[in-house]
Order: sequence, then structure tokens, then C-alpha cells
Amino acid sequence: MNIRVRLTTTDPGLVAFGCSPGHEALRSLHVLGSVKRHPLHISWTLKARERMDADLRSEADRFAFWCRGRPLGFPQIWRPGEVAAWPDELAALRDAPVGHYAEQLLAGALEENGRASRVRLEEFQATPALRERAMNAVRARHPASLPVLRELIDDPERSRGRFAGFLSAYWDACLAPEWPSMERYLLADIARRSRAGHRHGLASMLDELAPHQRVIHERDELLIASARGRAAAPMEFTLGPEDRLLLTPSHFAWPLVAVTGHHDRRAGRERQSVHITYALDAMQCKAHPPVPPEDLLRLLRAAAHPTRLQILQLLAEYPRSTRELAGLIGLTDAAVSKHLKLLSEAGWAEPERHGYYVYYRLAPGTHDRLTDALDELLG
Repeated sequence: MNIRVRLTTTDPGLVAFGCSPGHEALRSLHVLGSVKRHPLHISWTLKARERMDADLRSEADRFAFWCRGRPLGFPQIWRPGEVAAWPDELAALRDAPVGHYAEQLLAGALEENGRASRVRLEEFQATPALRERAMNAVRARHPASLPVLRELIDDPERSRGRFAGFLSAYWDACLAPEWPSMERYLLADIARRSRAGHRHGLASMLDELAPHQRVIHERDELLIASARGRAAAPMEFTLGPEDRLLLTPSHFAWPLVAVTGHHDRRAGRERQSVHITYALDAMQCKAHPPVPPEDLLRLLRAAAHPTRLQILQLLAEYPRSTRELAGLIGLTDAAVSKHLKLLSEAGWAEPERHGYYVYYRLAPGTHDRLTDALDELLG
């Protein structure tokens, strides 16, 4: 989906960072159910599946409809832009008004073209057409989730209790063992980007969030837009000084950037917020393929030919002339000269003239250079 967020102020105070273990758990469930779209997480997914017993895997499959399409979220229960602890968030999920839980699941079942409109629980329960539409959507995409939707309609409190129990068991099995380390990375990312925003400006900091977006500075405004030129009409948000741009790093966002918009009414005043979930800086670094040293590439490219490897083997014994090499290999002098030129340019061989003949020898230290470069590259 193409997203455009227009900021009418460049004040870094517009931005708030957050770290929600609950939402991180929900994003990890999304990765677990759609790992083909998250290649960096294949190893994590295999390990997580090994930690899940049969009952937990079965329960995950029942809720999979709401996790596979896009990550489920509870912004009314777990406030974006805050740093929270898992026990507190689990308690908040159990104690919040049940509509705050149920309406997020209903929105996922009623979503069309990537956009979900909020429908209040009471309206959904009283409208047969909405119920049938949600049932058809779940039936078409993941029939195993139909019992969850039926329970959500008939007994939302029981559904909420079941979901909280499932999420608690999943957290204990798959995330709790690694959470202290994961949380340190998340908080370090928040601290680094917050400093960057104050030192280098909001535009510079936002421009580094993800490779799939660009930030355009227009007079006193910033425009965050998708860097992928899609034809579909974008969702647009305009944030003023009283609104908030909420940024949340995640271990489970790459390669995507998730953007959602919310309206929040407090003390009789409405505030609009845009929540951007982006890949943790450490994950973005993993996503960049390593760049081998140019010197190593030259050596390997030059040697990557059967004839040139033969020449190197012969030169390793002692220096030889072009004519001698041609006779031993069975090629013309001109053909061998071309191979020797490539080896010489890459640093493998050195020419030296002896009267009428040009001799070639292995360049001193080339073997060590190659070995050292490979050791550095491969550890």
C-alpha cells in the first residue's frame, strides 16, 4: 500500500518512540505464518516451531487468519509511543473493555483492499450482513479460524480470555527466552535514532528508517512517501503540531514498513497519530549482502578459468616464457598472451624480459594476499 504522511512541522518533539512486547509478539506470529515473505527470519521460525507443543501449534492455527495477512494490533490497549513490560501488557489485554479486543479482530475480518474500517462490536452483533461478510472472508482465507469468529460473536469475553491465554503461552515458549536481548536491541535503536533526530534534524532521521520510503523536504513540511512507484491511490495523513508521529522498531518488520493511522480523543480534544513500525537497525544491516574486497574479486575472477589455473600451476614451479606455456598447454602464443595479460593485471603474475623472450613468474605474496582476504571474509 502506498502511504503519504505530511508533517506540517519539523520539530523533533512531534515524534515519540515506543517498544511494546505485546505488539512484537503479534508481529512475530505474522512472521511465523508467512515466513516465505520474511527470509531473514527462517532460522528463528524453525526454532520457534520446535518450541511449540502440539496444543500451542493448534491454537496458533485457530488464530492464524488474523496473523497471516498483516500483524494484528491493539492500539487502544497497548498505547503506541510507550515503553512497556510484558506482564503489564498482558494484564491490560485481560482487563481492557472487551470491545477494544473484539473490534480489532472484526476489522481484520471486514478488511477490503488492504483497508479496515472500525465497526463497533454492538453494531456487528446486530447486523446480519456484517456477520455474513466476516464469515465469508474467514471461510475463504482460513476456515480453521471460523470457530474463533463464532466464539467472538457469541461470547466476546470468552474469546478474549482464550486469546490472552494463547498469547501468554506463546510468549513463554517462543519469546521469553530471548526477550532480554531483543529488548536491549530495541531500546538501543530508539536511543540512537532519537539522538539522530535532535542532532541532524527530523528529515535526516526519518530518511534512514527504511529503504522503501523517501522523505521529501518541502518548505517547512516533510512528506514521507513510499519509494515504490505504485499506481494505487495512496492513503494520506497530515499531522499538525498537536498530533503525533509514533515510531516503533521491530525485530519482525523487515522487509516491510507498517503504517497505521489513529484518532484519539482525550480531555475533549482529538489528536491524530500515525504509527510507523520499521525494521530494527540491526535487521536492516543483516539484509545488506556483504561486499567482498575489490582486490579479492580481481584475484578470483582472473583465476576462474581452466586455462589460467593451468598457467598458475606451471608458474608455481618456476618462471616460464610465453612460448613454453603455449607449447605445454596446447594453445597459440597469442591465446596464452591474453590469459597472461589478465593474470598480470589482477596481480597474479609478473612479466620479465630475457632477450627475445618474455618470461612470467608468480607475483610474490599473491598466495598470502588471497589467503588473508578469504580468512577476513569468511572468518
